[in-house]
Amino acid sequence: MSCTLSIEASIQNVSSVRKFLFPSLLEEPVTKSPADDGWEEDDWGWGEEFTEETQQQKKKKEEEANSWMEDCCISLSPTNDLLALAFEDRAVFLSHKWDSDKLKFQMSWKGPVNLEEGECVTSIMCIPLASLKRSSTGGPDWTCVVMGFTSGYIRMYTENGNLLLSQLLHEDPVLKVKCSTYQPRRHAGASEQLEELTILYPNALVTIDGFSLYQSLRACRNQVARAAAGGSDVQPPPLAYKKWGLGDQGNMVDHVSCGVVTPSLFDQLQTASILGGYGATITQNPPPAARYITSGTNPYVAFFFAVEGTAPPIISEVAAAVASKLKSALISGVGGWLGWKGKPQGEDPKQKPKVEPATPLPLRFGLPDLRRHGDSIVLSPGRQLAATTDSFGRVILIDTDKGVAIRVWKGYRDAQVGWVKVTEDKDRDAMATDMPPREALFLIIYAPRRGILEVWAMQQGPRVAAFNVGKQCRLLCPGYTMMGLNNVTFYSNKPHTYQCCLVEPSGVVKIINVPFHLILSGANSKRARDLHLLKKLSTILSTPSSHEGALEKQLVDIISDIKIVALKRQGLEKILSHKILPAELMHHVIRTVKNNIQQALEKEDPDSIAPESRGLLHFCKVQELLLDVYITISQLNKQATQAMGMAENNPEQTLAATLSVSVSEALQYLSAVDDFMRESAGNRVHFKDPIHMTPAAFLSCFICPSHHADDNAPTVSSLKVLMSSDIDEQLSLKLGTFLFKCGLTGGDSISALCTCLEGSGIPAADLMSLLLRVWLSSETELIRPRDVSPVSNLHCLLASITRTAEPNTASPWWQSVRDICTAAEAPASALMAAVAARSVAASVVPNNRSGNKEQESQEDKDTDQEAISLSSPTPSTTSTDTMEEWETVAMDTEHWNLLVRQLEDVVVLSTLLRSKVRDSVDRPPSYAETMGKEHKVVSVKGLLEGGSGSIAALVANWVARTGILPSMLSVSHHAEGEEEEAMELGTDVTSEAALPELERLAGRYRSHLERFPYSLDPEVLHAHCTWEYVVQWNKDPEVVALLERSIEHLKFVGNPYLQHGLGCMMWHTFMVKRFSASAFLMEKVGKAPKDRLCRKDVGLSDAALTNFLGQCNILLQVILEAEVESPYPFFSSQAEVESSHVPVFDIEDLWQATQGPTSIAELAAEQRVSNYQLLQHHMKLSSIMHAVMVFSLRTVKPLSYYFDTKGKNAFFKDLHSYPLLPGSDIDIAITSARQQFLCRIVSAAVGTLPTPPAYLSMDDGAVAMETDKEKELLQSDLDAYQTMSDNKVVLEACTWADRMLELGQRLEVDVDVVRRHYCNELYGRGYDYLGQEVLNSVNERCQLGCDLLLLVGKRLSHLMSTAEPKRSVQLLSRLPPTLSTWLKQQSPSDVHFPDVPLLLTAQLLSQVVSLLPETHGQYSLAIQLVESIDIMRD
Repeated sequence: MSCTLSIEASIQNVSSVRKFLFPSLLEEPVTKSPADDGWEEDDWGWGEEFTEETQQQKKKKEEEANSWMEDCCISLSPTNDLLALAFEDRAVFLSHKWDSDKLKFQMSWKGPVNLEEGECVTSIMCIPLASLKRSSTGGPDWTCVVMGFTSGYIRMYTENGNLLLSQLLHEDPVLKVKCSTYQPRRHAGASEQLEELTILYPNALVTIDGFSLYQSLRACRNQVARAAAGGSDVQPPPLAYKKWGLGDQGNMVDHVSCGVVTPSLFDQLQTASILGGYGATITQNPPPAARYITSGTNPYVAFFFAVEGTAPPIISEVAAAVASKLKSALISGVGGWLGWKGKPQGEDPKQKPKVEPATPLPLRFGLPDLRRHGDSIVLSPGRQLAATTDSFGRVILIDTDKGVAIRVWKGYRDAQVGWVKVTEDKDRDAMATDMPPREALFLIIYAPRRGILEVWAMQQGPRVAAFNVGKQCRLLCPGYTMMGLNNVTFYSNKPHTYQCCLVEPSGVVKIINVPFHLILSGANSKRARDLHLLKKLSTILSTPSSHEGALEKQLVDIISDIKIVALKRQGLEKILSHKILPAELMHHVIRTVKNNIQQALEKEDPDSIAPESRGLLHFCKVQELLLDVYITISQLNKQATQAMGMAENNPEQTLAATLSVSVSEALQYLSAVDDFMRESAGNRVHFKDPIHMTPAAFLSCFICPSHHADDNAPTVSSLKVLMSSDIDEQLSLKLGTFLFKCGLTGGDSISALCTCLEGSGIPAADLMSLLLRVWLSSETELIRPRDVSPVSNLHCLLASITRTAEPNTASPWWQSVRDICTAAEAPASALMAAVAARSVAASVVPNNRSGNKEQESQEDKDTDQEAISLSSPTPSTTSTDTMEEWETVAMDTEHWNLLVRQLEDVVVLSTLLRSKVRDSVDRPPSYAETMGKEHKVVSVKGLLEGGSGSIAALVANWVARTGILPSMLSVSHHAEGEEEEAMELGTDVTSEAALPELERLAGRYRSHLERFPYSLDPEVLHAHCTWEYVVQWNKDPEVVALLERSIEHLKFVGNPYLQHGLGCMMWHTFMVKRFSASAFLMEKVGKAPKDRLCRKDVGLSDAALTNFLGQCNILLQVILEAEVESPYPFFSSQAEVESSHVPVFDIEDLWQATQGPTSIAELAAEQRVSNYQLLQHHMKLSSIMHAVMVFSLRTVKPLSYYFDTKGKNAFFKDLHSYPLLPGSDIDIAITSARQQFLCRIVSAAVGTLPTPPAYLSMDDGAVAMETDKEKELLQSDLDAYQTMSDNKVVLEACTWADRMLELGQRLEVDVDVVRRHYCNELYGRGYDYLGQEVLNSVNERCQLGCDLLLLVGKRLSHLMSTAEPKRSVQLLSRLPPTLSTWLKQQSPSDVHFPDVPLLLTAQLLSQVVSLLPETHGQYSLAIQLVESIDIMRD
């Protein structure tokens, strides 16, 4: 790749620009032709002379018209976004725009720029300013145009021509304006290049700091925008600058600023000695100084150094003047912004501002040449070199550090120079290192008189390129980038900038592109040339081409031109990795390159051929072989039959003949696979047709092995290919699908595919892995009912691949196949693959031994009559080897048989796990949302590594997903009793419609007990179901129904050790933490907590917390009963006897090699025995907390009110621990509090009872009734009571009362008080029949009689108060005075339901009389009440 001069942009309508800048060039005089004057050329005979003069004038005018660009000032922004041209007092700004994929400069502003009479533009510069926004893409924010005038003014404009700044820095004309921007240091010894703007005058140099200039320009632009919006003018403050007087040089025309440099110690000693002599003082640290180089006369090149840290260039008087000017400028600017700006008094608008004097800067040294006049000087990007042009037509290269001229070019009059810096592109070897890339420097010389543009390598390099260009062009080399960058933003803002460009008079802008390799020479140049050929190759590959023939020729030519073998291989790899190139084109390129390499190697001495060349030839052969395989298989895929094989009438016979098994065994396999696929229906995956894999993707899956020196001429059959180790699973599956799709789905192409794969050179192990991967991943497509053709094709491919395997590796070979089948998660495909591989293994081994068998049989015939000598080594050795080989074969056969049987078990187990409830049956929403619908994936490897309980865990998960009732898992289960049993266990979430469906699934489980008698034992399965449900509940604690189902399964575990261990594990792992949090929360709030607090502290809602506490009580009860070995009554006596033994867990013979974690059942059996008293202690607390939550009690603190310090400290300990528990001497206050709590719970429970319905129909005024009517009413009341007794609310209330009585016994409280309170509450609610049952169990009968006597009095008082007044007076008159007075004192409002039939009250009174002894003080009152009731009934 060579140097190029490419068109970057063009000026749109360049004639309008020229017309505005040079209007005189277009004013062409109107010349009359001779015919208009009446003269004829033939008469005078001067036609030729007249024609020559006309042509010369025309040529002269054309040259003048084309030379307009030489006379104007021109500047192109480094970011190529703004072009500025100026001539005399006019300027044109052109901004870039895209037009039909071409960059064009369109005029954005034009106009006069002179503000004073007679001033003209002498220098112009476009400076792009960086953006401060974080979202900037790296381009400039805007571009500032800086102009210098003959009046000495410096003015700065926006892209739209708005004036930002105008300041007089010196009274002489501006000669040059140059800029330097930030550049990081190249190495540790170099310094950073800071931003700076320099302005050259005839005898002075002004420098402006770049940072302050950047901030000032941004502020001025914002102020101009605001002023334009407000309609006022802006008087910006002046710029801060430094002015140096350069008076030691005769005449200056150009300059460069080299930035701040620090001289070396030697240079410091030399300079001090020259200036100060031998007695000069030397400083330890050389002071840094700013270096300036000027070009002119006397001397030709001058060097100036401004030492940093010396006296400031602006003296105090100047500073005061500037401050005064700044103050007046700010006041006028603020006045203008506020609208009250006016003209200062006594100020002359034509008077120039005061100009500060320059600080003298002495000349350090120079290059003296009296007759040489310098024209220009341009600094290199690295600031180490500078190029000058002079009046003698010389271009001189100067070393800025040493101050010497190091090279001179002659014959370049009026030359223009520029610089181009090129960075080397790193290759793959260099990318691994941290070394910075190398940089090359080129000098660009434009000779306008010769019309040539040359590129020279620095410093002493040759000319590397030359271009013929026009003679009126302008060479632009800005030497800076964007202003406003620093060491942080420099690396994030990298706009596209140019270094050197050529602008033609026609408006065309051309960019000079120089490749790095032109700086090199010798071997490095050869490598660089090849690297750029690689870049050219990448460019061609990235460009779309419709003509394959031309593209192939280009690729071959480039590859042939690359000389270095390693780079040529990289080029071939680029071609082979292209995603769009067709395989045929790749094949032609590889074959052509291979033939060229072979021809070149044949001409050389075989001993002198480099190993790299042999390796490249081997690489080409391998890639050609792979492309042959790709093309062949692509054709087979197109020809393959798309439809699967048709169903056969007798598939079992076909399968038995193919796999060499019996018909019954084949039928067994097909039956298991068909059942599995039937459950997997609806999840089928199909191949995309056709299978598409690009050649690049196919080749990327393989790597070419290293070529050995002894393999001089490997044949095609001996070529070996290795699979790449870094390909992912998806690409590996895609490769296998591409290779074996046609063979597995189409029977016609199976033989051609086998032949192709046998000669592909791909290792047999990789082919086997790919084949099995495809087979196992396409289970739902390749395994179909009554279609065994894919299995036959698989058998054929396995046999073909096995034939290509290395000999004497049968056992490891088949072991790898067994490992793949063992780890497969597609059980049906794995089963058929294992059966097919077993058949191939059985058929291949005898064939390999057939020759030995024939030889042995022949020897037996020859030695039938002779004794075999013991000294003969050959027969004995052969016999021994044969025995060892056949032992290996026998072991392989056993391994295959074991694997096949294990896979058969996995297929059956997977079939069970895929069984699900039909969509038409409603599932419990809590289970459906929590458990999900995804089945577990099963493999032989997973079962072997999952531990002894892996099978039970999988089935337990299936049971939880389907929601099968615990009672259905029992072997002796009968379907007709499931509904009643579910009701007994509290299972109210299963609908009646789902019971038959669940029974069907449970029947499937029971049918597999013969295959898994130990792993799926009902007791073991109940244990794993218990754990599965509680784990799922822990994931979603709001669904307490899962915890309830877990405890139901726990109840069905018959072995007390296993039941006890599971309960303790549940309690310690999942429940005690929430239980303790609930207790502490109740203790803190002193009542039943609200929903918000429950969710915050416990993680449950208030309703879920209530149910959770109830399940905690049930779980503790189960653990307590299991500890005392008291099984539930639904177990038979035989089960009770067997359950008392320590459980022993066995495993099936096929799965004896199982390893992994200990099963849940085994862990449960190993749990330590719980502390019986500690269990009862926790049960007391759980019962109290549950009651508090159910009845929403207030003023309750479960820990403080009802337990002492010992009891509180013993809570939430491990159940097998033995903490200090409370004794029998309980504090009276605690006992009283417990008794009150129990009575509150009983009252709350009875308070939930509804009003007796039969009593509501009674007439309030009917006090006395006839006997028949009373009996009829009593009978109706009795019927109503019997109906109400079956009510769930009544049953629940009675159950709670019974629980409190039981809890009172555990809390060591006088239960008779609670029972008496319970009896009073029932009679007070009108439930006399329930109260009668409780009354018989009360021990303190006298106290109960007194309480009931008061209740009778309140009922009678209510009866009299609600009767008619006349009737009430009549009744009171018939009663004794003392009795009537006592009845009036009773308040019936204390009774919840006083409207009870009089007969029931009479019966209650008779019970009271029987309860009170005759000596009791209330006995006489009771007798009087009996008599009064008789009176009322009469």
